[in-house]
Amino acid sequence: MGSIRKRGKVLEAVSMVMLEEGKVLTKREYEHIETRTPIRAGLVLNFFGSWTRMLSIMENSLPEVWAEIKKKETPPPKPEPTPKPAAKPKAGNALEALSKSAKAEKKSEK
Repeated sequence: MGSIRKRGKVLEAVSMVMLEEGKVLTKREYEHIETRTPIRAGLVLNFFGSWTRMLSIMENSLPEVWAEIKKKETPPPKPEPTPKPAAKPKAGNALEALSKSAKAEKKSEK
């Protein structure tokens, strides 16, 4: 596994990379980062055994960094635009429509 001090340094280095990226990275994403990372993914596995275990240890031992990564990962939702109120039909138009239909009925009766 590795000494506690070395594991702490590895954990800090990986967490800083994730903080720069703005999200919790999978092992595959970490390996394929374009910039050079200070700690290789294989070395992380040597110290922690698995990527998932390293993430859980990071969450427990560096809660401030973990919260900051999660905050960057899920930004606050954008406020929904308020819907415009539907235009109410004017009373004059409705009366005109009724009067036109009534006139049409009278003409058809004759």
